[in-house]
Amino acid sequence: MDIQKTPNQETIKLEALVSEKLIIPPYQRPYKWTKKNVVQLLEDIFEYVVVKKKDYRIGNIILYEKDGEKNIVDGQQRLTTISLLLKKLDLEFNGLLSNQEFKLNISKNNIVYNFRVLEKWLDTKFKEAEKKEFKEQILKKCEFVLFTVYNEDEAFQLFDSQNARGKELEPFDLLKAFHLREMEFDTEEERTKCVERWENSIDENKLKPILGNHLFKIRKWSKNEWKYDFTKRDIDEFKGVSLHHKQQYPYESALRMLDGFVDNAQNDKFLRNLHIAQSFPFSITMPINDYTKRVFDIAKERFNKNKDKLSYPEINIFNLYYIDFLLWKLYKDEIQGLENFFAANENADNIDMLKYKIFKKRNLFNDFKFRQISSREHLLSQEHAKRDKIDKTIYNSIGNLCLISISQNSKGNKESPDEKKKLFLDDNYSLKRIIMFESFDENGKWRPEQIQKHEKDILLLIEYYK
Repeated sequence: MDIQKTPNQETIKLEALVSEKLIIPPYQRPYKWTKKNVVQLLEDIFEYVVVKKKDYRIGNIILYEKDGEKNIVDGQQRLTTISLLLKKLDLEFNGLLSNQEFKLNISKNNIVYNFRVLEKWLDTKFKEAEKKEFKEQILKKCEFVLFTVYNEDEAFQLFDSQNARGKELEPFDLLKAFHLREMEFDTEEERTKCVERWENSIDENKLKPILGNHLFKIRKWSKNEWKYDFTKRDIDEFKGVSLHHKQQYPYESALRMLDGFVDNAQNDKFLRNLHIAQSFPFSITMPINDYTKRVFDIAKERFNKNKDKLSYPEINIFNLYYIDFLLWKLYKDEIQGLENFFAANENADNIDMLKYKIFKKRNLFNDFKFRQISSREHLLSQEHAKRDKIDKTIYNSIGNLCLISISQNSKGNKESPDEKKKLFLDDNYSLKRIIMFESFDENGKWRPEQIQKHEKDILLLIEYYK
C-alpha cells in the first residue's frame, strides 16, 4: 500500500521531470506570481545556464503520490512558470503543467499576463534562432530537489512548513488548505467557488482583519490568553468540526444538528429567517456548553413559531427534527450512562414512561447521528387508515408522524406498521420512530390508542423543555 512507502528524495533534471504527469490539488494557492517573480527566475536561469554555463537548481518540489497520481504540495508557482516558459519556446511542448486546467480567474489572468512577460523577456535576450538552443539548455541544466511522499498527513505537514521563493506561507493559506482537504465530498465546482471567494477576500483585505484582528483575539482573550498576532501556529483555532468524520466530542452533536437544520429548511433558510447570522460571532467567546444552549434556544424559537402546526399536512420537516432533538437531549441529559431505570406507569401523567422507553432503546440512541432527511412518514399509512376507517385527525396527528429517508419511504411506503417495524426496528434514522416502535401494544400492533398515547408523550416532551 502507498501509505507504507518511505518518502524519498532525489535531485532531478528538468528534462526528466517534464515527462511526469503532475496535478495541482485544490488546497493549493492560485497561481499568483507577479512580473517581478517571473523576471527574477528568468534572470537567475540566464545567469547560470547561459552566462556561467553551470547547472542551476531552481528549488524544491514536494509531491504527494496516490494511486499513480502525483499532486504538487510545494513548487507549483515555479513549475507553472517553467511550463509557460517551455510552451513559449516550443508551442508543441505538452509536459509538466501544460494540460492543467486552471479554474480560478486569478490564476487564468496571471497566466495570460505572465505569458506576455515571458514573450517580451525572451525577445530582448535571444534571436529567434537562439530560442531553441535556450530550451535545450534549460532542460539539461536546470534541476530540482524532488521529495515524494505517500501519506496525505505527511504531505500536509510539508505543505505547512515550506516556503515559496522565500515567502512564508500565510496562516490564511494553510487554513484554506485544511478546509479544502475536508471538502472531499463536495464537487469540484463547489471547491473552486470556495477558493475564489476566499482568495477574493484576501485580495480585498477583508479576511486578514476579520480573522487576525478580531476573531482570533476575541477567542484568545476570552480565555485569558494574551495573544496578539495570528500566525500559522494558531490555525487550529479555526479548524472546526468535520461532518464527514466520526464524532469525537459530545458538543459536536449540536453542530451537526444545526447543519441538518440549515440543509433541511424547506423554502427558506432557517438561519436567514431568524436573522441570527449576526449572532454567531457572540458564540466565539462562549464555552462549548453555552454554545450548545444557544443552538437549542435558536431551534426552540423557530419551533415555537409553528408549534400549533403539528399535524399533517401543515407540519414541516424542521418540527420533526426538533422533536428528534428533544428526544436526543432527554437521553443525553437524564438517561445516558444509567445502568438501571425503574419501569414507569403506562398511564402516568408525566414524562417517566417516555424516559423508560428511551432507556430500553439506549443503544440506538447512543449511536444516533443527525442526518439529512427530507421526508415525513405516516407510520400507519393513509391507505391503511382509510381502509380501517380511522379518523383522519388521528392518523394525521403528531402521534403518527416521523422522519424517514427517501429510500426507506420507497421501501416501506405501502407496508403495515408491524411490517415497517420488522424492516426498520434496528434503524436509528429517526429517534421518534424508535419510540413509536417501542409503543406498539402487547400484540405488536399500532392502533389509534397507541397513536394517541404517543401524541401525549410528545406533547409532554415539548412541555418538559418549554
